[in-house]
Amino acid sequence: MLKEEKTKKDFLNIDLSIGGTGLGDRALLAKYLAVMQQSGLTITESLDIIQETARGRMKKIITAVNKSVEAGNSLADSFGRFPKVFSGIFISAVYAGENSGTLSENLQHLADQLQKEKELSSKIKGAMLYPIVVLIAAFILGMGMSFLILPKITPLFEGLKTELPFTTRALISFSHFVANNTFGLFVGIILGVAVLLALLKANFSRPVTNWLLLKIPIVKKIVINTNLARFSRTLGTLLKSGLNIDEALQITSQTVSNYYYQKALLEIGERVSKGSHLSASMENYKKLFPKMVSRMVLVGEQSGNLEGTLIYLAEFYEVEVDNSTKNLSTAIEPILLLIIGLVVGFLALSIITPIYNITGNIHQ
Repeated sequence: MLKEEKTKKDFLNIDLSIGGTGLGDRALLAKYLAVMQQSGLTITESLDIIQETARGRMKKIITAVNKSVEAGNSLADSFGRFPKVFSGIFISAVYAGENSGTLSENLQHLADQLQKEKELSSKIKGAMLYPIVVLIAAFILGMGMSFLILPKITPLFEGLKTELPFTTRALISFSHFVANNTFGLFVGIILGVAVLLALLKANFSRPVTNWLLLKIPIVKKIVINTNLARFSRTLGTLLKSGLNIDEALQITSQTVSNYYYQKALLEIGERVSKGSHLSASMENYKKLFPKMVSRMVLVGEQSGNLEGTLIYLAEFYEVEVDNSTKNLSTAIEPILLLIIGLVVGFLALSIITPIYNITGNIHQ
């Protein structure tokens, strides 16, 4: 008893503050629970410590989970009351650990899984940040030119008694159009962006948008490698946690981001539940699961170490995602520079050419 009290005080002296409910915060929660379980503390004692040091929304959630456990509910059921915070893999890993007596090990596997998922998401967001910032900056600059600068320049060219080049005439026409429809264009752009973002997030548009992501040359490799990494690590973690393959495939289908991977995994799960091997079922989806993946899974099935093989595949594809995201900026940068260069070149020709013609006529 004295040893447990000392252990509890030691944890209270450590900063275990968790505030949000993101992947990193959930990974820390699983990690802390795993360490406390290994130290001999009970579930309620562990939750008491985290509850005292937590903050923000996570503090309220841990408090509710703690009360639920104290009322006699299992830890998995208590976490299950917050499905928007704790995913299927989180709840299932805890459930399997409670039933098999390996809760601390499962929580450790879960913490590793969530940390890897956080790192994967960070790499993808980091790769997309540069092109998005450049495109937004170019869009704002273009709108500023259209609404503020062009209306002041075009009267000068209209007053010139000389034939204007095509680029200048096109620029004047565009400037008049913007000047005559300023409010409508402004509202239309805002509504257009809002509708586009809503369509991209809507479930009914996912088959189309996700199909396009699998076809765009630059993005295709990142999408495939990301989904393969998530599939491999999630399925491997769940199998290592003690879940059977049917349940594991069902949960894994919810963690992959692409619609076609989700659909394929659900269909694969149905085949596996009827007695088919996972590797054989995956061979029906060669565009989504390369031959190397199905062959490695076959080796894992034959050796009895499927979860270990899947973790190895996850690490391989996480490295591939890292390499692909690094190459993305390199591949997109010349395209963005070319587009911006064409726009700047068009504006330069439109403005400089008539001025050059006038100065040429004066010298003559």
